[in-house]
Amino acid sequence: MSSKYQKAPMKLKPSDFKILVVIFFLLLCVIPWTLGQTRQRTDSVKYKRFLPDYVKMQFAGGIGFLSPGVGYSFFKQRFEVSCFYGYVPEFVSADDLHSVSLQLTAKFFRFNAGKNIEVVPLNIGWFIHHTFGHEYWIKLPSYYPDEYYWWSPGRNSGVFVGGEVKTRFLGNKTPASGTAFYVRVGSRGLYIASKFGNASIPLSDIIEFGFGVSVYR
Repeated sequence: MSSKYQKAPMKLKPSDFKILVVIFFLLLCVIPWTLGQTRQRTDSVKYKRFLPDYVKMQFAGGIGFLSPGVGYSFFKQRFEVSCFYGYVPEFVSADDLHSVSLQLTAKFFRFNAGKNIEVVPLNIGWFIHHTFGHEYWIKLPSYYPDEYYWWSPGRNSGVFVGGEVKTRFLGNKTPASGTAFYVRVGSRGLYIASKFGNASIPLSDIIEFGFGVSVYR
């Protein structure tokens, strides 16, 4: 089935966009403060080891209109595991949508572009995404014939590539070590399969573009 049936047209009004911009920057201000509060807890070293290595706020990218997330870094920040909560408001989709996403990201190399700037030009990742709601089932409902759909609208996975620029922004004013800005381009397995099955589907229908900000502790 074409991915056209999976995407709802965006109905974003200028006033709605202003509200979302305000919310985005408020969250950007709250995130460093939250990291500061957790850093002030010195009751045990073991407790600190379980704190997230970073918090994120992402716009679009196939996981939600706005998606806050947390995650951990491994192997000298070459591999990351992130968990996001995604929200799509009603004026963007047919209904309010809530979802969660688990993401695995590999960062193969990086270089310094200045004293306080580090560039990570190639991030490659995989994600699995679950949307809540009775319309977003995982197991085929009984009122459909067997094998009527080979995919489920409630859970899907995909891949993405992107890049990141890490800076010392906020590093001198908060307990956070720095801030990173990133972009990503990806697609879901369903969209890729639809494209292979129907070459007439425009590439723009299967590509999901997103960008976001990360604050590292």
